[in-house]
Amino acid sequence: MGMSLDERLDGLLGESLESVRARQVNTLEQLLGRLEQPFVLFGASHLGRKVQDRLKRLGYAPRAFIDNNPALWGTQIDSVPVFSPKQLAELDRNALPGVICTIWSGHLADRMPDRLAPLRRLGFGRIALFGHLAWRFPQGLLPHYCLDLPEKVLPDAQRIRRAFALLGDEESRQLFVDHVEWRLFLNHDLLPGASPRQIYFDRHFSTDFPGELVYDIGAFNGDSVADYLSRGRGYREIHSFEPSLANYGALQRHLDTLQPARGRGLHAHHLAVGDSSGEILIESGGGPSGRVGRGDERVPITTIDELAGQIGAATFIKIDIEGFEPQCLAGGRRLISENHPVMAVSAYHLQDHLWSLLLQLHDYYPDYRFSLCPHVSDGWDLVLYAVPPDRIPSQIA
Repeated sequence: MGMSLDERLDGLLGESLESVRARQVNTLEQLLGRLEQPFVLFGASHLGRKVQDRLKRLGYAPRAFIDNNPALWGTQIDSVPVFSPKQLAELDRNALPGVICTIWSGHLADRMPDRLAPLRRLGFGRIALFGHLAWRFPQGLLPHYCLDLPEKVLPDAQRIRRAFALLGDEESRQLFVDHVEWRLFLNHDLLPGASPRQIYFDRHFSTDFPGELVYDIGAFNGDSVADYLSRGRGYREIHSFEPSLANYGALQRHLDTLQPARGRGLHAHHLAVGDSSGEILIESGGGPSGRVGRGDERVPITTIDELAGQIGAATFIKIDIEGFEPQCLAGGRRLISENHPVMAVSAYHLQDHLWSLLLQLHDYYPDYRFSLCPHVSDGWDLVLYAVPPDRIPSQIA
């Protein structure tokens, strides 16, 4: 009979720190060999170029890039040629180089094992992942979203066990343990593909409420509002908060197209939402991944509690703000504690958000029912749902 999830989690968290640190240092060479030997980078987009720059600073140069995008074949990146995997396999068929896979993105639909299988069929036998390289040379590469050094997991063992015990269903408990193991061993086979359930607003997670007052925090271009409306959920008002001026313009235009069909009640706010009021820096340039608290664009910031006094207390709060989620929740402690709205919070931007966000919300309102759901493959768009007792759907109550 196999181990229970509790036993498996205890086994993972019981590993010695010395063993974890040895894995951090040695796995890259065990899989790839020494970097003085020929190797290529699989993936010539942003992450691949970042890795190339870091390796260059360390004195290592890739033999080439390989990429599945035909538009890049035959080009060069900082004097390094780009081939298709098949082209390089034919060129170097007598001595295939090692591969560091630098494809890891929330924009992709496939899973990591699906990406690596064609390389193995072409004969590439020595394959390491970006994470293995980052474990070995963390400076400038980590943290990278929820990927960080495994040694940082063990000191949080007690908090991890507490968070695990608070999850309300077996599916979420399984996912939680798989994610802890992934943080320790980087085994992408553990991480499931995307759930068929809609992100944030699926009725599997929370009941409908005709008078819903929604805060969409990190609204980007209004895609979450469109998703909400597509579900036919009731609402009184939806307030969308977006700090990036470029994204805010797109948000306004998108909401304008939605208003005639859905009536009024959709509002856009050029604001960051955190744990203070005033101004804060954000990364400029638009896009879905601009971070709050750093960058060169200064924007106004407020808190959930202040918004509640100005526009009404939210009954549903969605938060996806690129790692600034703990600060945003801290700025809403009073509203969450007193009104306990439904919460849908992105939990994949930093390694410890898997457990720390859950514990933070439990501290604010201990009667929440917690669940997790993966809405994109490879750990991206993992969302934590916190639902008060009166909003739990009957099929899971």
